[in-house]
Amino acid sequence: MPDPFSSAAQTLELPKVLQYLASYSHSELGAERLLQLAPLATLAETQTRLDEITEMRGLLNAGETPPVSSLPDLRSPLQQLQLAGRALEPRALLDLALFLGVARRVCGFLASRRERCPLLQAIGQGMANLQAQEHAIAAAISSTDGSVKDSASPVLHRIRKDIVRATAEAREALQRIAKKLGERDMLQESMVTLREGRLVLMLKDEYRTRVSGLIHDESASGKTVFLEPMESVALNNRIRQLHAAEREEIERILLELSDRFRQVLPALHGNHEHMIALDMIHAKAAAAQRWQAHAPALQSSPRFKLLGARHPLLLLRGENQREPGAVVPLDLELGLAPAQQNQTIHTLIISGPNAGGKTVALKTAGLLALMIRCGLHIPAEPDSEMPLFKNVFVDIGDRQSIEDDLSTFTSHMARLVEILRRAQPGDLVLLDEIGAGTDPEAGASLSMAILQELHERECLTVATTHHGVLKNFAQTRPGMRNGSMDFDQSTLTPTYKFRAGLPGASYAFEIAARTGIDPQLIETARAFAGSDKSSVEALLSELQAQLSAQKQLTVNLHEEESRMRGARAQYEERFAAFKAQERKLKQEAVAAAGALLQNANATVENAVRELREQNASREAIRAAKESVQAVRTRVDEEKENLQAPPPAAETESLPHLQPGMQVLWQKQNSLATVLEPPDAANKVLIGAGILRARVPVEELRAASQVARPPAASIPKLTRTDAAALPEIDLRGMRLDEAINAVDKFLDEALLAGWNEVRLIHGKGTGALRKGITDYLKNHPAINRYAHAPIGEGDLGVTVAELR
Repeated sequence: MPDPFSSAAQTLELPKVLQYLASYSHSELGAERLLQLAPLATLAETQTRLDEITEMRGLLNAGETPPVSSLPDLRSPLQQLQLAGRALEPRALLDLALFLGVARRVCGFLASRRERCPLLQAIGQGMANLQAQEHAIAAAISSTDGSVKDSASPVLHRIRKDIVRATAEAREALQRIAKKLGERDMLQESMVTLREGRLVLMLKDEYRTRVSGLIHDESASGKTVFLEPMESVALNNRIRQLHAAEREEIERILLELSDRFRQVLPALHGNHEHMIALDMIHAKAAAAQRWQAHAPALQSSPRFKLLGARHPLLLLRGENQREPGAVVPLDLELGLAPAQQNQTIHTLIISGPNAGGKTVALKTAGLLALMIRCGLHIPAEPDSEMPLFKNVFVDIGDRQSIEDDLSTFTSHMARLVEILRRAQPGDLVLLDEIGAGTDPEAGASLSMAILQELHERECLTVATTHHGVLKNFAQTRPGMRNGSMDFDQSTLTPTYKFRAGLPGASYAFEIAARTGIDPQLIETARAFAGSDKSSVEALLSELQAQLSAQKQLTVNLHEEESRMRGARAQYEERFAAFKAQERKLKQEAVAAAGALLQNANATVENAVRELREQNASREAIRAAKESVQAVRTRVDEEKENLQAPPPAAETESLPHLQPGMQVLWQKQNSLATVLEPPDAANKVLIGAGILRARVPVEELRAASQVARPPAASIPKLTRTDAAALPEIDLRGMRLDEAINAVDKFLDEALLAGWNEVRLIHGKGTGALRKGITDYLKNHPAINRYAHAPIGEGDLGVTVAELR
């Protein structure tokens, strides 16, 4: 029986994914190894591979591509170096020098970024310094034509000077002879040429016996012979001897250079392996960046949660068709206990109309599971979760074989027999159209028995079906769950959106009517189907309509909640302004009262002086002073009340955090929604607008403690805290999609009290960047905008300041 991984990989088209990865490789060996990626053995090794891609992806996102140019294939030179006394050809030595130069530059690049990419830097640090060997080749061999330079050795330099001198002497001698023979019209041309490495004259054939010498060749017409006169034989012999000496010296130089590499062969092998590893990581990261893929959270238990998952080959198809937004993301969970249920779901039955996306959902889940086994990022949200399935079993597609006399049903049963023979707890089993190809009742009964067996083994099973009895079977069995692909009843077209918890109708009659079948035939078919069948289909259609309405109501409620939060923030802001104005008015009033009191006090003192002069009684004087002192005391008390700080709001205790709860994220001073309860590290997954993050519980407070500060008190973010700015990733979107996303994002940023945001649009052709900046230019909430600083995205990111 074939290996389950290999069989599943072929069915789910993993080789096409690996072929796309290989297209980003800079080396033949790296591309070959990417095409042969195999499942990793341990969770720790898989996590390391994912982290390496994450580090490289971070560099690529920042526009810092490692200097990995085309890497030569060194397999043949490395094999030759294993043979003692074998000299490499100049071209092979140049390939070694080229490789060493690339490796040296990559090591320097990673060393300068060790804090941001420690895993990659460790790979670079593991390479030996072979710069001496690199320079030796550069000094000895010309990179332009691969020839050995005169400066490669003093001996070679001297020999080549002797060759030039001897050749000049021989030419002079032949030219003197040619002059004499030419005067007697014995030469076809009075020039010196070369035949078989010897200088010769072009003598007319009829004079071959009249001139003493060696004939080396003759022309095709036979009218010319190439003669080496006897007077030049010794000179030509000298030239031949010097050329032989030159070849011997070149062989010696090449052998010496080869021996230098032979002495460090283990280090050279190590450097080669490290560079191929970095090349493969770069290819994986480049593909992940193109797919907008991420590393999910690895799970040791057999459970997975795919959020926003997309089939990578569909992404490539949409990219080729310039419709990347056409791929509908998939949310799928298995091996988890849904909210308000204690039973872990191991079996999922997906139903719905034909061409509604059921098989694509199966293939997406299976292919992404295989990609994780190979240590690759997957096109899904970063808060997705995936285990390392030991085995993935797949029965998708029609395996009918005329040659083997196997029908569709028989081929499916043969595959199911293999699966039942080998499936173990925790394995992933994907079954498309289970029970199809035979009598519906018998097929449904067999399907229930097979699903029950896999469920009892605790395999994670996803099956698609049109059998209504299987939908009921999943609805009534603990640990099983229905799901369906959404369908737009108004247009009778699939939406390709997955709905968990509800079975789906087949919409066979509706789709048939849309294709143009006579309505009378459809009514006849409904009658044949029976009232029970029609009522079940009607019930499912009604449930779907209610679910769609409920979803729209939820969207409306969220929008209304957002507006209410904004109104509340505005109210609190205005209330604070009113209170400040009230305090200001009181201060002015107290100041006026103080001035009045001073005037009154002077008046009273004058009155007292007059009373004394007029011999007034002491009791009258004392009463006047006491009344003045009482007024002064009240004014002083009012001043103290105004100068005292306002009472601090009582701190509310943070309640038990549950998904959906509104909280205040103190670090960003913005409202957020709890998406997941605290994990083992006491961190909570929250969403603030379109931003998602895992933050410590200590950074959260009750939502009622939110009070948006006045605009003047919002601190200006500098480059040191740029990482804390809210941001939106627009790469891969069309311009109209990006503008809609930015518009919503800016509204949420204003409500949250931010004064700066980051818009990530990438560099590319610059069309998306120009469209975004044109939009910001006329936006009423934008004060100014500029490109991000170097090292924080520069031309790939626009930082906008809100009014």
